[in-house]
Amino acid sequence: MPAWGMIGRFFVLYMKGSEQKTMRDSPHGIRLGELLAGRYRIVASLGSGGTSRVLLAEDKKLPGKRWAVKELYADMAVMPSVPPRKGEDAEPGGAGRRQAMLEEAETMSRLTHPSLPDIVDVVPLNDQGFMYLVMEYIDGETLQERFERLEGKMPAETVAGLALQLCGLLDYLHTSGPQPVIHRDLKPSNLMIDAEGRVRLIDFGTARRFKPGGEGDTVNLGTVGFAAPEQYDGRQSDPRTDLYGLGALMYYLLSGGAHYGLAEPPGGRRQLPPALEPIVLKLLKASPAERYATARETAAELGGWLRAGSRAALHGAVDAGQLTGADWTPPLVIAVGSLYAGAGATFVALALAQALEECRVPHAVIEPPSPSPELAALLFAMKNEPPHYRYYDAAMREPGAAHGGDVRWERGRTLWLPASDDWRQAFLRSGGSGRQPPDESGGLQAPSFAQAGAWFKLIHTLRRPVTIVDIGSRWEEPETAALLETVTDVVYVADPMVHKLQTAAVERRLRLLLDELKPGCRRHAVANKCAGGRAPWLELLPESPGCVLPALDSSLLAEAAWRGRLPTEHPIVWQDVRYHVHAWVSRYFPIETSAAALEKANGARLYRRLLDWLRPTRKKERREELP
Repeated sequence: MPAWGMIGRFFVLYMKGSEQKTMRDSPHGIRLGELLAGRYRIVASLGSGGTSRVLLAEDKKLPGKRWAVKELYADMAVMPSVPPRKGEDAEPGGAGRRQAMLEEAETMSRLTHPSLPDIVDVVPLNDQGFMYLVMEYIDGETLQERFERLEGKMPAETVAGLALQLCGLLDYLHTSGPQPVIHRDLKPSNLMIDAEGRVRLIDFGTARRFKPGGEGDTVNLGTVGFAAPEQYDGRQSDPRTDLYGLGALMYYLLSGGAHYGLAEPPGGRRQLPPALEPIVLKLLKASPAERYATARETAAELGGWLRAGSRAALHGAVDAGQLTGADWTPPLVIAVGSLYAGAGATFVALALAQALEECRVPHAVIEPPSPSPELAALLFAMKNEPPHYRYYDAAMREPGAAHGGDVRWERGRTLWLPASDDWRQAFLRSGGSGRQPPDESGGLQAPSFAQAGAWFKLIHTLRRPVTIVDIGSRWEEPETAALLETVTDVVYVADPMVHKLQTAAVERRLRLLLDELKPGCRRHAVANKCAGGRAPWLELLPESPGCVLPALDSSLLAEAAWRGRLPTEHPIVWQDVRYHVHAWVSRYFPIETSAAALEKANGARLYRRLLDWLRPTRKKERREELP
């Protein structure tokens, strides 16, 4: 047995004894039937640990809504025998420790990811030393319960798919803020499987922010069999600590419940599936430097193993099929914006969506919250929106809301998400800042779209391989700045009105595009309304455009609007731009498309030339048809 494994056993036994003593000596918290913060009535106990309880509560203000309430006791926030940090009180329940616990709760409440429960309210410390986190109630079972129900026989593809989902979460925790958030305790009882088959991480009691230059963690926390070696010998944990935990979790599930390095079978280490074993064992290296460097790198290895495996085996795992995530790849998120008003960002976004529709690629089109939304009107919402439809920005403003469960506005393979007019009132109440006004109830609101986490959650909830966001010319808005932290591609559109390139606003936007985009984000220039082939004005653009769209007859665009159709749904308009858009998509975007659709698009050029001959006659006939 490795030395750190033996140390770990004594460490956990000590921790359990300390926790049990502290629990016996602690005062009682809230009781069943009592009302918390004048709003949440406690109706049941969901579970308890050494440092907290989880309770089920009903919401008086939202009838039928249930929340999970986590009760924390300040004196148990850290172990009593550990010396206080610099600047903290010497007593375990001192003001310094209480403040640290409040700051940790605030940090956790700002995390927004589909694999994390939403924290919607924080009830501050009371006189007895208790504080409460009100969070989304997840109806499901823990991974440990699922594992036991399957009698310890979980398919390798299911385990790898589960790990792939966790890689997405770990990548978010490790990269979404100025300092990584390290969880340090990935284990089956801390993970839940919700009704949709998503993995949810439900306990952040051991999480900490990584501080560069630190010699070691102030408190050693973890669970024997899942904790990394550095957690036992006092070294500082970092993102690779969580990768070890991921490997330990995979080993446990693949081996039928054995813990790596602690209780080896008589014949040696358990056999793992070929090709997957090297990935797991690399995650389990004792030295952090020998593990994968990032969760994203780990995800690439797991994704490669899953793609190389048998897809039939994946779909045969009925009970845990939704859990696999084997077909998961990070979605493309494409922001489309005009360098200046009127250049045509909305038309380019619609053309991109039309091309994806023909290529049979599911996608979403989003209009960010705006004081003057237009997409709903362009879609003739009064006539075409589905019954009981809720606009995503209105739904996401409700605590714990997620757009994924609402009625969806779908047409073909396009999911439409126009912004609501209701946002105008919130915009005015916020003083035009784009941020949400204070919640009169005193609780935390759902995250504003001026925060990258809100975009991240929405986009990943949609579960579409491609998401197109039409930002118009609103580059300077807080919502756009937050969005640009999550996108994979940025498309900027210009037209022949080149005098606008000289304005200060455009210069700022070009500086953002050319110098300030996040690393790895792809940039694409589109020249719109180009007449007479490759016009000289294209030379004034900062880079050669990847797509040049011809100038269109404005009467045809007006005709499409008159008939209640999108401009790209007009057959002549679409044939004019179709070849250019398909060629651009196939060349610059890593999208798997239908071969038949691409062949059809490549054959559109001859048809377009034929239409050029017939256009005068067709235009005249169409105008005569108008009432």
